[in-house]
Amino acid sequence: MMEEIAFPIYAQYKDSGVDWLGEIPSHWSLKKSKFLWKEIDDRSIGGEEQLLSVSQYSGVVPKEDNSRSDSLEGYKICKKDDLVVNIMLAWMSGLGVSSYDGIVSPAYCVYRQLEKHNARYFNYLYRTPIYLAEFARRSLGIVPSRWRMYTEDFGQVITLLPPCEEQDRIANFLDRKTAEIDEAIAKKQRLIELLKEQKAILINQAVTKGLNPDTPMRDSGVEWIGEVPKHWEIKRLGYPCKNASNWAVWKPAPSRRLHRRWDSRYQSIPA
Repeated sequence: MMEEIAFPIYAQYKDSGVDWLGEIPSHWSLKKSKFLWKEIDDRSIGGEEQLLSVSQYSGVVPKEDNSRSDSLEGYKICKKDDLVVNIMLAWMSGLGVSSYDGIVSPAYCVYRQLEKHNARYFNYLYRTPIYLAEFARRSLGIVPSRWRMYTEDFGQVITLLPPCEEQDRIANFLDRKTAEIDEAIAKKQRLIELLKEQKAILINQAVTKGLNPDTPMRDSGVEWIGEVPKHWEIKRLGYPCKNASNWAVWKPAPSRRLHRRWDSRYQSIPA
């Protein structure tokens, strides 16, 4: 069991003046993103750099299939701590601060800091539900599948700015706690996989070997079935079964034909 996370209460709060932000700690400041970031449009000459992608779940990560079958010449250069935004999916977490140097799709926007703030803090901040909702409001398009958040619109987004040392503490705290949560999730997933495997084994044992482990067994004569309880029968599926869609499967005959009942008559259909 993970311990409950308790957050400190600040001595004083103030109205941020922004409806969707509400009250914030009194010593925090606000700044439009256009005063924090500038768009960078540096392009790769040879396309030999590490190819990065933007994941809605993990942010900016190395692309798993780093195939060079297509030329990556002209892809945008991204540096560590740059903010990379998939303009069509910003409102669905399609953005993040990079921990790598590399190149990204020319369809993405790459931003670099104008001031010195903790990049990991921004990575957490911009992926919170309240910021994703603001990115949605700032995106342009007729339908959600066509929404795009352009640089001018991103620049109008109000960014929360704690003091730099507090940004560091927040980022370090979240790194530590999210790592603990990820580890707990991984353990649960391993347990789930083991339970699924146990369930499959249990079902297989019951329907192919029976419930009595001491019952006499015999060779089924079918290689993929193996041994079965001595008193069990082995039959082809067609003998005991009738298809629910009104198909009747008959014992194989020289003609090997299937027969379907239709208006009280039988119509022969080749198998």
